[in-house]
Amino acid sequence: MESAIIRDVRVSAAHEGIAELVVSIEYENGGTTEVALDQMATSALMDSCNASSIEDVKGQSWDKVRDALQVSYNRYQ
Repeated sequence: MESAIIRDVRVSAAHEGIAELVVSIEYENGGTTEVALDQMATSALMDSCNASSIEDVKGQSWDKVRDALQVSYNRYQ
């Protein structure tokens, strides 16, 4: 197993009902955490995983979530 993988993904309502993607990450030791992605980060994650649905990102490395968050953050730079 890699250091951490995407275990689960779901769509959730964020501020004012705007959709966001909530990604559950599982670590080697069994611990989990959830990360909420905005539309920009979600799009970057889907692209990097070559995913046509959110189910396609399951099992991918957590690095792709980190990179997607950087894409979203850097749009303000």
